[in-house]
Amino acid sequence: MSITEIARSSVPCRVASTDEIVVSQVWFKTDPVDRTFIYRAVQLQLQTDSCDHGHSDDMISGCWSWFELSIFKNQHALEPRTKDNSPLTWRSHGNRTDPNDKQDSIARHFGMVFDRRQELLDALEVGNVIGVRVCARYPGWVNDARSGRLVAKILDEDIFTPMSWTLSNYKETPDDIPINIEDGVYSLIPTSSCHVKSTTDEQVDMVWFSTPVLDAEVVPKIEDIQLFTHAHHEGTLPNDSTGIWCWFDLVILENPDSTEPRVKDGRALVWRSHDIPKNATETDEQTGRLFGRDHEILGLIQPGNVIAVRACARFPGWELDAHAARLVVRISNTGPRRALAKPAVDWQKVTNYNYALQEKLAEYLNDVTPPGVAAALSVEATLLSQELRADRAYGVGGRPLRLLSLDGGGVRGISSLHVLKAIMTKLTGDPNAKPHEYFDMMAGTSTGGLIAIMLGRLKMSVDECIEAYGKLASKIFNAGIMSQAGSASVSGARYSATVLEEAIKEVVKMYAHDPDAPMRDSEDGCKVYALTSTSFIAPLTNFGLIRFVLATRADDLSNRVATHLRTYTNKNVEKSFADYLIWQAARATSAAPTYFPRMRLDEYEYVDGGLGFNNPVLLLMGEARLHFGFARPFGCLVTIGTGMEPNVSLPPEGTNILNNFTGTAGILKSMWELTTKTEHANQMAQPLCEKGTYYRFNVGEKIAEKRWVERVEPTYWQRWFGGETAKDVEKFTPENWAKVTIDMADYARMDDFVRLTQRYVETDDVKEKVKVCAAKLPPKRTAIRA
Repeated sequence: MSITEIARSSVPCRVASTDEIVVSQVWFKTDPVDRTFIYRAVQLQLQTDSCDHGHSDDMISGCWSWFELSIFKNQHALEPRTKDNSPLTWRSHGNRTDPNDKQDSIARHFGMVFDRRQELLDALEVGNVIGVRVCARYPGWVNDARSGRLVAKILDEDIFTPMSWTLSNYKETPDDIPINIEDGVYSLIPTSSCHVKSTTDEQVDMVWFSTPVLDAEVVPKIEDIQLFTHAHHEGTLPNDSTGIWCWFDLVILENPDSTEPRVKDGRALVWRSHDIPKNATETDEQTGRLFGRDHEILGLIQPGNVIAVRACARFPGWELDAHAARLVVRISNTGPRRALAKPAVDWQKVTNYNYALQEKLAEYLNDVTPPGVAAALSVEATLLSQELRADRAYGVGGRPLRLLSLDGGGVRGISSLHVLKAIMTKLTGDPNAKPHEYFDMMAGTSTGGLIAIMLGRLKMSVDECIEAYGKLASKIFNAGIMSQAGSASVSGARYSATVLEEAIKEVVKMYAHDPDAPMRDSEDGCKVYALTSTSFIAPLTNFGLIRFVLATRADDLSNRVATHLRTYTNKNVEKSFADYLIWQAARATSAAPTYFPRMRLDEYEYVDGGLGFNNPVLLLMGEARLHFGFARPFGCLVTIGTGMEPNVSLPPEGTNILNNFTGTAGILKSMWELTTKTEHANQMAQPLCEKGTYYRFNVGEKIAEKRWVERVEPTYWQRWFGGETAKDVEKFTPENWAKVTIDMADYARMDDFVRLTQRYVETDDVKEKVKVCAAKLPPKRTAIRA
C-alpha cells in the first residue's frame, strides 16, 4: 500500500462572488485514471493552502467559499459527468480561517477523506479525470486558493473484481481441492451498477466487469461460463420496434486494462449472452446463455486475457439499467480442449468490403442531396460499420445471391419490364416464367417499387405485369386536363390519389384475392425458411424471395431518410416497415411531388422514393448484406434503368396546376444534370462486385446516341426533330434531350418507348449481355436448399 500524489496545482486560483449565484472554476485535474487506479484506490483526499478574503455581515454564519471534486469524462471535457441527471460532484471542504485574523492568513486545509463508502471512487470509469473546482457564493466572499494537491491511498493488489478467484492472497485458482471434487465453481460480481443509453442508430456499450487474468494454467481448464443479471429498460420503449435492442455480451479482452474486444481473423471476439425482456422489472433476474466446453469462446482465450461483461444498447429510445450481476465460471482439472478449426472466411476482407460499400453509399447519399443541405440518411448504410461478431455466421456457406434492382421512372418503367422479359425469355424460353422464382431479393424505387411488388409480392409473370402496368398507366395518367385540374385544386397534385389507389387495389385483388392484403408475405416469411446458423441474427431464408421498395419520408426533405418498406422482417434494423398494406406501400413509393399527393402512414408522410433515390442498387447491396449476412456472396446482380432520371426537381406542391406545368417546363436543364446521377450510382456499385456478377441494362445508354435513334427508328427521329440531321453531333444536349425522352406521366408515348427498348435489347452487345446474365440465374430457388 502507498500514499501517492495524483495531481497538483501549477498556478493559484482566485474566485469572487458578487451575488447569490455560485461562481466556480476548475483549478486543476488529474491525468486519466486507468484500470489499476479504479480497482486499487481506497481513499482520496484534497489538500489546499487557501483562505477567505472578506465576508458579508449580512449573511448567516457559514462558509461560502469551498472546494469540490468532480468527475469529468476526459481531460477535454468542460462539464462534469452526470448520473440520474445530477453532476458527479462532491464537496471536499470549505475555508476555515481565524475570525480574529486581520491579515487574511493562509491555512493548510485537509479535506474530506473519500473512501469506498462514498460514491466518488465507485463512479470512476477508465479514462475519466478528477477535477478540483474552486467555488464561492454571495457578495463579499472570495476564495483565494494558492496551492493544492490531490493524494490517494492505493493498494498493491486489486480490492475489487477483477481480483482473485477466492478469498486468499493469491490470484491463482486453489490447488487444494480434493480429488473427489470434480470442479471449482466461482461467482464473480461487479462493484457498481451499469447504465447505457442510445440516442442514435449506433451501438452504445460499456465494459461492466470481468474475470481475473486468465493464466496458462486456468485457460485450458475452463469448462463453462454463464452470466446472470438483474436489469431492466429505462424510459419508454419505441412501440413500433422490431426486436429487442438492449442486451449483454461476453467479450474477450486482451488484458484487464482493455476497453475494446480482441479481434481475431477480422472478427471481434464477442458473443451475445442474453437480451433484456421488454417487460423486465428491477427485481427480475435474467439467465444468459451457457457457454460450454465445446464453444469457441473458450478455445479463443489466450493467457493474459480476461472475459468481460459488456452492456449494450442501440437505436434511439433504448436505455439499459443494471444493478446486479454474477458471472459464474466452472473450472476443472480436465485436459485441454481440442484446437479450433481455421476460419473458412477471410473476415478482414468482409470488413473491408463493408467499409467500401458504406463509403460509396455515403457518396451516393450526398450526391443525390441538393447543395447546401445535410446529406440524405440511411439506417442500413449506418449499420454496415458495425463490428463483426464472433457469435454470428453472417451467411457463411450460403449459395450466392441473385438480386434485382429496378429504377424509378413513371410510365418509363415499362422499359424495365421489357428488358427483364428478354432476360427471362433467354433464361427459360417460357413466357410464363416468374422472376420471383429466380431472384432472392428485389428492390425498386417509385414505379420500380410498384413493379417489384407485382413481380415479387404478387408473384406475377413479366407478361402479366406488362399488361397490368399498361392498364394502371391508362387509368392513372390518361385523364383530361379538367380532370387533372380538379385533382390539383384540392391537393396541388396533377393526378388523383384516389384513382391511383383504386387502380393498385384492383391489381392486388386480382393476384392476392384481397385488395387490403398485407405487404408481409406469410409464404416467404420465417415459417418456411430453413435456418443455417444458430447465431443471434441468422438469415431469415435460404431460398425465399425478399422484396423491399423505397420511399422518402417527407417530414424533413432537407434531411431525407431512405425508408425500406419490406415484405419481411430484417432483424438487423429496429423498424422493418413490413406491416403496411400492399396498396399503401405502392402508393407511398409512387407519390411523386406535383404528380400525386404525399402519402401519410402512421406518423410519417412519404413521397416518391425517386426523389433522390431513383437507382436503388447501392441500397439493395447494403440491405442484402445486412439481411442475408455479410459473408454471403453476390452471384448475380441485375439492375435495370428506365432511360433517364425522373422529374424530381419539381416546384413545391401548390394549388395552381398551371404553376406546376410551367414549373416542369422550366427545369429541363436540371433534369439533364440529374440524368447522370442514376448512372453514377451504377458506376459506384459495379466495382464493388466480383467480375461477371454485375449486369446493368438501361435503354438510355442507346437513346443518348442521336445517330442510333435516327438509324433504328427514323420515324421517331422525324417526329422529334423534323428535318434535322445528326450531322457530327453524337450526343444530345440538355435542350434537345427533352425531345427524345418522355415525361414520367406521358402515357401516350409509352408504345414509342417500348419500341425503342425492344430495339435496344436486339443490339449485339446487349443481346450478348442478356445471354451471359441469364446463364447466372438458374436453377429455380425452389429447387435448391442453399
